[in-house]
Amino acid sequence: MGEAATLDPDRARASSPLELVEAVARSAAGAPDPDRLRALAAGLAEVIGALAASFPDNIFWDLDHVAACLWHAGGPAPTRSLARRVARLCEKFGLRSELRFRYAHDMIYGYDWARWVSREPAGRQAIGPFDPPFLDYLEQRREELLQLIASGDAKYHALASGAFRNPFGFGREPHEEARLHRELAREDLIPVKAWRLDGERRWRPPFTELRTQTARRLGLSPPGQK
Repeated sequence: MGEAATLDPDRARASSPLELVEAVARSAAGAPDPDRLRALAAGLAEVIGALAASFPDNIFWDLDHVAACLWHAGGPAPTRSLARRVARLCEKFGLRSELRFRYAHDMIYGYDWARWVSREPAGRQAIGPFDPPFLDYLEQRREELLQLIASGDAKYHALASGAFRNPFGFGREPHEEARLHRELAREDLIPVKAWRLDGERRWRPPFTELRTQTARRLGLSPPGQK
């Protein structure tokens, strides 16, 4: 994982895997079960490995909320199961898949989740970004995107060799991605504060639209331009 960047304004880098396990252990009521801690450490290793392999250009690595979600999944078996599912989703959306998204930021920081909740808030706002119903949606959405690609959709189409998928209205080259999301963090426009164990998640205001507006204000290039 190395020296990974963070969007936390109070830290110089993202928490290391060891720091994540220690933070979760401190937050647990009473003495944490050693078997659960081992499962958490193994689950985090699996998720981080999948993120690194599937999104090698990923910039921000705040996984505190992911770690807390793995812990709160329950005992060792549910923790391992959730970690495996998150890791598989990374593989299905990342560089080695037909979708070829470049970053995991939309998943880690909740942009996908906030957009999903906003479509049916009464029934979805209590569901977290790593809860089974939302992960079910991501699986379904992947299948929908693959169908669009197969049909030659104008927005979601087959990519040239080595290209990354960018269906957004702004450029997402690494320098643009870093600048944009640091600005969003300064403006408190991150749906899930992934650097916190509790995530302090919000589905309002309309984060996707505000991110696009911020990108335009910063003068970020349209997709395909540098």
